[in-house]
Amino acid sequence: MKTCLIIDEAPVIRKIAFRLLSRDGLDVDTLETPSEAFEWIDSNGAPDILIVAASTQDKTVVDEIKRLRERAGPSMHIVAMIVEANLGLMTRLRRAGVEGYLYKPFDRTLLEESLRPFLEPVAVSA
Repeated sequence: MKTCLIIDEAPVIRKIAFRLLSRDGLDVDTLETPSEAFEWIDSNGAPDILIVAASTQDKTVVDEIKRLRERAGPSMHIVAMIVEANLGLMTRLRRAGVEGYLYKPFDRTLLEESLRPFLEPVAVSA
């Protein structure tokens, strides 16, 4: 079973994402801040997918994502939850290791579409 860690300061976002992803068969856990994820990874290992909220107001999130990527390695997929398409923020997030974006507010369809590349098995060419 694939694991997913959701990090967002808003309890309602964590609750909605938890419910939607748990129904899809993922083993899901939630945290309020990226700094809590280091201890979580030390205790549980790196999740398959990390979904983390990012905004231009939070000046530390890009550095924390970069450190999480270094700690967990390349097997962990990182998706950033953002409110708007801010090219500067998106570029910094991409450089830190983010592989995809999920726009807030989201519904089941948007959530599934943003995670689909990381949930589908990789096709092996013969």
